[in-house]
Amino acid sequence: MLSALLIRNIRNASKLASVAGPNADRIVNVKWSNGKIGEFPLIWLRDTSPDPATYTISPAMTARNLTMLEFDVEQKAKKLWIDGDEDSLKIEWESGLLSTFPSEWLQIRNPSDQKAKKRRRKVYLFPEETWGKEEIERKLKRFSHEEFMKNDRVVHDFLEAVCIDGIAVLKGAPKGVRGAVEDIGDRIGMIKRTHFGMVFEVSTKADASNMAYASNGGLPFHTDFPSLSHPPQLQMLHMLQSAEEGGNSLFVDGFHVAEQLRKENPEVFRLLTTHSMEYIEEGYDVHEINGKTFRFDYDMCARHKVIRLNDEGKVNKIQFGNAMRSWFYDCEPAKVQDIYRAMKTFTEHCYQPRNVLKFRLEDGDTVLWANQRLLHTRDGFKNAPGKSRTLTGCYFDWDIVKSRVRYLRDKLTLEQNQPSA
Repeated sequence: MLSALLIRNIRNASKLASVAGPNADRIVNVKWSNGKIGEFPLIWLRDTSPDPATYTISPAMTARNLTMLEFDVEQKAKKLWIDGDEDSLKIEWESGLLSTFPSEWLQIRNPSDQKAKKRRRKVYLFPEETWGKEEIERKLKRFSHEEFMKNDRVVHDFLEAVCIDGIAVLKGAPKGVRGAVEDIGDRIGMIKRTHFGMVFEVSTKADASNMAYASNGGLPFHTDFPSLSHPPQLQMLHMLQSAEEGGNSLFVDGFHVAEQLRKENPEVFRLLTTHSMEYIEEGYDVHEINGKTFRFDYDMCARHKVIRLNDEGKVNKIQFGNAMRSWFYDCEPAKVQDIYRAMKTFTEHCYQPRNVLKFRLEDGDTVLWANQRLLHTRDGFKNAPGKSRTLTGCYFDWDIVKSRVRYLRDKLTLEQNQPSA
């Protein structure tokens, strides 16, 4: 269901005035009374026709009935006309099916309208801007944990912020109380299980199996699990016990750094986007499954390109981590030195003050961020006597998070919501 505001604005804009075609390219041209035009592929109109023969829509299912094996992609329209009383485009197909396309239906999906295209892009919840220190300090969004747990609009706004900015914070959960990660996870959807289990704990310990647990010192900027073929796309940490001093959280937008390199040092950018490397991680983790202690031994190895680009040449994925880099399998040995220099340059850019977001998680605070976009770390810390800096955390995938956002947009009929068909 579209928001009432969006439908009202569209309906008030104009009425359907005329239709022509299809032309030689099988395009149907529609014109509205305000002069706007729309160019609609005929076969696409048939494929998306909002009628019971084309779609099954019930409380349990929304699904297309047409299958490509049986779908006639050359089928023709017998007749097209504007129904002025209904303000709709009607098409009678050679098969005898009658399709009705209301004016607002066409305007929302108009491929010739830049506003419609921009609005449609928002359904995918892709970030369109990167950030440096000044930008994120100005717009970092913080929400009440209590309101998040009881108000769906706050859930939507929090997760939308994570989708767009790559990070957002929840404040004010009961201090020192375990279970916040599970509760937040239930509000979002399914937590992603990894070899760390469903929910993990971060604190210093003897015989540590992970660098995060080995000492109170600072850690390097990294993304989690570059050694996995499908690394977790988001990570969440909840502060149970903060340090007496230090232990601040630091983040850098890897997309932003990559864009800086593309403009300021294109040769480094080229090296890091055209050569791949392996990441290996060996060890074990101990966690509970169904109330029983479980030790999982692992030997992870994945091949990742450091940066991937979309067709506009914009960075849309960063993969850096503190797992061991063991082999450059697709380049000449003489190039390896240059690649190390490029990685060094990338790392130095990550630590430049203009790029680093730094803040302190207080007891009861939670941060959720994009693990494949933001690099993260903590600085060194000192514990209070008898206390140990302790966090609990988990991972999510974008599919679950973005699904929740879109579901809530529909449920709350927010202006940003979009029809699926």
